[in-house]
Amino acid sequence: MNLPSKDKNGSSYLSYSQITTFKKSREDYYNQYILKVPFEGNQYTDFGSKVGESLEINDYSNFKPKEASILKQVTRLDQFERYVSIKYDGFYLLGFIDTNSNDLTKIIDYKTGGARKEFEYNKSDYNQLQTYALGIRQETGIRVKDATVEFIRREGNTYRGQKLTVANEKPIIIYQDLTEERLKHVYWDILKTAKEIEKFYKENK
Repeated sequence: MNLPSKDKNGSSYLSYSQITTFKKSREDYYNQYILKVPFEGNQYTDFGSKVGESLEINDYSNFKPKEASILKQVTRLDQFERYVSIKYDGFYLLGFIDTNSNDLTKIIDYKTGGARKEFEYNKSDYNQLQTYALGIRQETGIRVKDATVEFIRREGNTYRGQKLTVANEKPIIIYQDLTEERLKHVYWDILKTAKEIEKFYKENK
């Protein structure tokens, strides 16, 4: 399969972010993954990265005490940023799990966001953790039993000149559907999207 992203061996690959970008905006996908326009972060993405890094290294010194007390309530498992992939005929999908148990039966993805943002992770089109569960099963034969999003509320609005901070609110745990039906749907949807991306790339490269 001929996709825009290729590894050092020339093999085509996708990431979860590529798939979500393609589904949301063909224009954004074209700019980021075909034209290779460098991604420019903003204060919101920088804040999410700052939170994620603090959780990974268990160091909250860059946050105020009240913020740190909230972050310390977030679940930390045994491993962080574990690479995972799903191999298909002609390409593979890769990703990194925010945190997982040593036995790979539990995985967590951290998210930050403002008011009502957490509801996005209950929708049927959010399937990041199902994707990771499929990769773990293919690689190891282990079935993930518990997959959750831990949502950390963010306060502040940079457009109003406000600093972004961790809200004084307990992390919200959002359980993900790991039924066989859901996993099969996600597996085949990835393949369907990959074929659409290949067609789009052929027409627009």
